[in-house]
Amino acid sequence: MPFFWFSRISSGLLPVIFLMLAAFPLCSQPPTQASIYGPVKKQDYLLGKFQPTQHPAFVKLSPLGIPVRGEQMLRREAADALRRMYQDLHREHPKVEFWVQSSSRNWFDQKAIWESKWNGTTLVEGKALNKSIPDPLSRARKILEFSSMPGTSRHHWGTDLDINILTNVYYQSGNGAVLYQWLQKNAANYGYCQVYTAGRKKGYLEERWHWSYLPVSKILLKDWKEEFGRNTASLKGFEGFQASGSLAPVYVESINPNCQ
Repeated sequence: MPFFWFSRISSGLLPVIFLMLAAFPLCSQPPTQASIYGPVKKQDYLLGKFQPTQHPAFVKLSPLGIPVRGEQMLRREAADALRRMYQDLHREHPKVEFWVQSSSRNWFDQKAIWESKWNGTTLVEGKALNKSIPDPLSRARKILEFSSMPGTSRHHWGTDLDINILTNVYYQSGNGAVLYQWLQKNAANYGYCQVYTAGRKKGYLEERWHWSYLPVSKILLKDWKEEFGRNTASLKGFEGFQASGSLAPVYVESINPNCQ
């Protein structure tokens, strides 16, 4: 504003003006490829081959007042929306427990999870899959019921998170039921969507705990399909790739239609 106009403002009004500006900031611009990928190559970002702690778009959730287990990070846009959603949930249901159990994971994190199940170090339904399911394709399909192969997880993108308990039965009664019903009704108002719903014929099984921030994840999903939907060879680099690599597009793309 011109100086002569500013000089006429009563000093008593200045605090009010500054408070208004803080309360009603300028609207943020829609995300673009440049603002999403930043200093990381698009292909590397989509595959999770970068460190979220070193990416300028990622922030820790705990300092924002969001309950977490361990250190959790998301993109700033997703984190801000999550903070607002949590605050409104807590206002309506102050006794309902909510926390982020898992959020951003890079390619190396996902590789460790996948290979631990693949080689039997981590039991799946009480069994070592390398012994109980020796056929590679069948073993991959079993892991893919709930776990992504490296390079295909939405957790790579900084837009997706897992809340509370990672079992569907938790959300059928008590705290989990109240939380899930509230999210079904309200999450879309904050840009969030449950990507793995019941009733889909392909892809991962239902996950009532997994939610995605659509304003950014929709762009990333589109880019992933363009980059790797017909070229899964770029996903190589982990045990079981030969058996599972061709399945990648099915599991990435078979999501709740409302989240696409």
